Amino acid sequence: MNAIKYVGETLWIGQLGHALIVLALVSALFTAIAFSFSIKHRTVIHETKSWKNLGRIGFILHSVCIFGIVGLIFYAMINFKYEYNYVFSHVSDDLDMKYVWSAMWEGQEGSFLLWMIWHAILGLILLWKRDSFEAPVIATIAAVETVLVSMILGIHIPIGEHIIKIGSNPLELIRDTMDAPIFKNADYLSLIKGRGLNPLLQNYWMTIHPPTLFLGFASTVVPFAYAIGGLILKEDRSWLRPVLKWSLFSGGILGTGILMGSLWAFEALSFGGYWAWDPVENTSLVPWIVLIGGIHGNLIANSTGHSIRATYIAYIMAFLLVLYSTLLTRSGILGDTSAHAFTEMGLEWQLTFFIALFTIISTFLLVWRYRSIPAIKKEESIYSREFWMFVGSLILFFSALLITTSSSLPVYNTIVSYFDSTYVGRVIKDPVDHYNKYQLWIGVLVSILSSFAVWLRYREEKFEARRHKPLLIKFAIYTILSAAIVFGISKWISLVSWQFVLLVFTCSFSIISNLHYLTSVVTKDIKLGAAAISHVGFAMMTIGIVATGLNYYHLSNPFIFKNVFEDGNEDKYVQLIKESPLLCKDHVLNYTSDTLIGRTRFYNIDFKKVNDKMEVLDSFTTRPYALYANDFSKIASFNPDTKHYFFKDVFTCVMTVPPAAADASAARELEDSIKYKNYSISLGDSIAIGDVFFKLKNVNVDPKHPEYDAKKNDAGFEFEFDILNKKGEILHSGKSAISLNGQLLYKYPDKAESLGLRVRPQDAYLDQMLTSEDKLLYKDFKVKKGQTVTLANGAEVTLLGFDQNIVSKNYSKEDGDIAVSAILKITFEGKEFEARPIFVIRGNAPMSIKDYCAFAGVHARLSAIDPTKEEFTLKLAYDPRKEKTIPVEIATDVPRTDYLILEAKVFPGINLYWLGTILMMLGLFISWIFTLIKNKKGELQL
Repeated sequence: MNAIKYVGETLWIGQLGHALIVLALVSALFTAIAFSFSIKHRTVIHETKSWKNLGRIGFILHSVCIFGIVGLIFYAMINFKYEYNYVFSHVSDDLDMKYVWSAMWEGQEGSFLLWMIWHAILGLILLWKRDSFEAPVIATIAAVETVLVSMILGIHIPIGEHIIKIGSNPLELIRDTMDAPIFKNADYLSLIKGRGLNPLLQNYWMTIHPPTLFLGFASTVVPFAYAIGGLILKEDRSWLRPVLKWSLFSGGILGTGILMGSLWAFEALSFGGYWAWDPVENTSLVPWIVLIGGIHGNLIANSTGHSIRATYIAYIMAFLLVLYSTLLTRSGILGDTSAHAFTEMGLEWQLTFFIALFTIISTFLLVWRYRSIPAIKKEESIYSREFWMFVGSLILFFSALLITTSSSLPVYNTIVSYFDSTYVGRVIKDPVDHYNKYQLWIGVLVSILSSFAVWLRYREEKFEARRHKPLLIKFAIYTILSAAIVFGISKWISLVSWQFVLLVFTCSFSIISNLHYLTSVVTKDIKLGAAAISHVGFAMMTIGIVATGLNYYHLSNPFIFKNVFEDGNEDKYVQLIKESPLLCKDHVLNYTSDTLIGRTRFYNIDFKKVNDKMEVLDSFTTRPYALYANDFSKIASFNPDTKHYFFKDVFTCVMTVPPAAADASAARELEDSIKYKNYSISLGDSIAIGDVFFKLKNVNVDPKHPEYDAKKNDAGFEFEFDILNKKGEILHSGKSAISLNGQLLYKYPDKAESLGLRVRPQDAYLDQMLTSEDKLLYKDFKVKKGQTVTLANGAEVTLLGFDQNIVSKNYSKEDGDIAVSAILKITFEGKEFEARPIFVIRGNAPMSIKDYCAFAGVHARLSAIDPTKEEFTLKLAYDPRKEKTIPVEIATDVPRTDYLILEAKVFPGINLYWLGTILMMLGLFISWIFTLIKNKKGELQL
């Protein structure tokens, strides 16, 4: 049987891409080997130089390959090459170009590539600088890259009945990844469309957050590589200075990436907060905590020679914890415990090998070199800065250990379940309470240490001999001021228990102490204040966490909606019915309207803050929104909107809407279940519908129904009506429309939700108002410009002129067309309208394109032009419209669809959290900038 020759496939992209992947793997391995040999032969200058040059060529080639792979995928995406599975899975024709980069790293293969891109860039910078640790550092990075490239290799090795999978190639053809009947069609590409980017990821945060976070992850390899270099070269002191600038950069970038994730969660996702102690969140936080501990150890080692071993361990552990977080998030093991882990991809054993390889290498080097690593035998003075910095580092490590242990419960459960199928598994029921219970004391200790340590000196041996009385006076003043701050804060927010009072007190003490230190040193040497800025940020962030975590509250009315919510969250959510204001604590909430723009439906929620007398103190509107799936089949996600104040934020997010509004299939089921009853009614008349009366007020030919699109419809009609009670009071006023677009008929029902009624025109109304073309009685009129003809139904048609610049939904110009439209004024029942029939000569064949005036029921064609006589032939016809009654359909007992479930949450003091985190990162970046200064001349080194 002959192989199918597929039509339209661009195979060179995949072929070149696979070649680049293989070359990237080989060049990375070659780079690692070349630089390893340069280390081995470092005593022979010409040999080590030759191996280094080969290694540099290898790494540059590897980097070019990585950039080339990414470029090919990006090219395939922007050109919608759906023959490639990765493109098909993440891109669609309607995807905005600004989100193509987001689609690049939506899948696991793309995120691995993002990781590799940053490694390549960082490695090229290191190659450019060429310091004395170039060989071991680049060798280590190349070794890491070798394993990372294997993750996208895409090789399947059959071993007996099993297949060993090494990596997943992002440029695999879709027909090679699935077995489907469609691939028996040579022209299958014309039959498929891309699935598109997950709607959750179609926001600006996905364009900036992942690259920043992955740069943070990738950058941890540099301190790790320097640590490996120090161990291999036995240069236990000289590696500390160059590594510091990289660890500060890594700490700042990784922290910024985490902060962006926090902002993303608060501003764009429905989490209802900025941190949830989710396992994926934790696995990004823990390496950062360990890295910060390593930075403190690095500073101690640079200044005093203490803590070199601890610094080695910290930088190695930070990188290994990044690898561990990769295993947790990509193996599928967190699928049931995390809201945003990757699904299983079949690479879990490869990832395990990744961790094991570098754990074994680094552990071996540490054990081999541990005793020979310099350690000052004389213990640090308890009054020295380095002693308390070291204690602080230990506290950070302990914090990381606690978080890692709890976050690893799914791993523990998986391992135990493998050996014991009856094992149920341990689960943390309330993660926030669990983590906060222990991390609270971490905050207390870190705040205390950061308050005192900044005032101490390195290598302090004679603290008792110093004039430390002024320092004690300072601390006494700080204590009094901190107590006053705590008292003031307690009047603003509730501190619940003495533990939180202590935490806020120590944080206040830290802020005062570090601010005082900052102001005292900034005039002497500004770089000395960087640590104080970070310490102030930590304390401020912690107070912000206490303010928001303990004191957030929901705007709800549990008394009105008691037992409405299945999960018993009457005090958390509120059900809002459109245009029905509801008092929720000290706010009146009103769901006023919703608007569909593209695939986004915005819900307008009005808030009015009131006092006991119901006087309005403040008002604002939020617009939380729902994002529909790419095919509009259902709502893919609900996203929040937040009203920002200086001392608080009001977070709002729609949690759910009626099934018929959220899912197309549910809407069809509801529509199919509605039973309409036919009625005929004249204008101004009323008919009884159960306990109410339906009164027809008016008929319009220019529908104003919100769902009606005049641009796409040929003709539309709308009637206005009232629903009245027995006293004649209007309960509801509405408009319902019907339209014809070519051969397609559309109905736009009105929903009297509170009454359970649906009203719409019958199909017969269009038959009554519009006459089909084959039944129209056209009459020819020869007219000149300015002349008027009168039809039998009383309509007057005047030829005003002509237009050759034709804009019409009924006409698409082709090359060679000669076209002109007549401009007609139609007067009927005292109203004037315009019609523009079109006359076209295409080739040698004339044709006329009709225009229609719905109000007058006039059909008009321009059928002939006599330029010699300046005479024009109009074909005119009209709809008889003999029937005076209007056929309508009315359904009763229809379920409501005009409500939503809202979460409205007030976060007091949240700006303290944001400001604190920003100050923490700012302190790290200031320190990093000053480490770039090579000497007093101001030369910079990267």
